[in-house]
Amino acid sequence: MQFLADVLAKIVNFFFGCHHERLTRMFTLKQETYKVCLDCGSHIYYSLETLRPLSPRELRRMRAAHAGEVRVMLASPGSPSMLSSSENHAA
Repeated sequence: MQFLADVLAKIVNFFFGCHHERLTRMFTLKQETYKVCLDCGSHIYYSLETLRPLSPRELRRMRAAHAGEVRVMLASPGSPSMLSSSENHAA
């Protein structure tokens, strides 16, 4: 009977993924607060201020902040980045 339960659990896990029922306590390492699922090893990130799981948007912001600031600037025609290498040396 246990064998059937294990097979059924694997099938459900395959289609629906881990439900993260068995989690570690919340802890903070390298300025990231999270719990770890003991079944699949996934990290569930939490806000240290609200003690609630981060939304996907908040998670992207956190990762961007840890990666460093990235600026996107529009290139104008004739800017140094648009010139060929021979034109850069002549300038």
